[in-house]
Amino acid sequence: MDLRALFQSYKPALARITVQTPIGDLSTGTAFHIADGWLVTAAHVLRDGVVQEVVSEYASVPLTVQSVTFNKDDRIDLALMKTDLDLSHYLHMTTIHGSPKGFVQTDHIEIGGHLDDWVGDELVLSKVLLMGYPPIPFSQHAVLLASEGEVNAVVDKYSGPHPHFIISCPARGGFSGGPVLSEYGFLLGVLVEALVMDGKDAGTGYSSAISIEPLLVMLHDNGIYPGKNREIIEALIGGIDNGFGKPSWRMRRMWFIEKSILKIRMLIRQHKRM
Repeated sequence: MDLRALFQSYKPALARITVQTPIGDLSTGTAFHIADGWLVTAAHVLRDGVVQEVVSEYASVPLTVQSVTFNKDDRIDLALMKTDLDLSHYLHMTTIHGSPKGFVQTDHIEIGGHLDDWVGDELVLSKVLLMGYPPIPFSQHAVLLASEGEVNAVVDKYSGPHPHFIISCPARGGFSGGPVLSEYGFLLGVLVEALVMDGKDAGTGYSSAISIEPLLVMLHDNGIYPGKNREIIEALIGGIDNGFGKPSWRMRRMWFIEKSILKIRMLIRQHKRM
């Protein structure tokens, strides 16, 4: 999918988080909607201070945060927020004109279907879109920033579990919690940190996005199955437990084959239209 179409499709699902730090400064983070008012963000965005406001990109109004859920493993930098976000007006009462080819009018971001065991180097050098709210000098208002990049590497950190995608998008404060979308139209990961050494400035580090398996597990463990993402959560996590809280190898393989066939068919149809 064209990255412009990705941006226009999914920007209504974004939300800006403003937090007051213990010393009184204001910092910014990013969250995104996965349906039914549930937002995903990086846990450190919420833990670094007191939340002042969460503002919907589409409605430009503060949201009411009803609950916050952190991962049981503090090394997994993910959090869920239940809010009153409702984009049904946008879905059913708004007509979009002049949208780019591939645009989809949706109120949420679709979670990917790649589990940790599947992640190799197949996506290295594929394109990604990162969205978030890093402060822009001299801008009068907070602005949603879109950054095109590519997957440079997949790493297993010795400081925590689950693969992380190293992407070429610049590391900026405010991107934390933002969605990293694959050019193939699904959520690749969540931007959680800039990897640096020896206390160097975060802006000199590598942008790192945690893969989506811990998000899927976190949703399942808390009984959260938002909207159309329910299907993928139940297929990959729920129903089949091989003793380790993960689906069997056969289930993963069949899901992967099914999704791959659908993707190939879609690409063939698009090619015939050209």
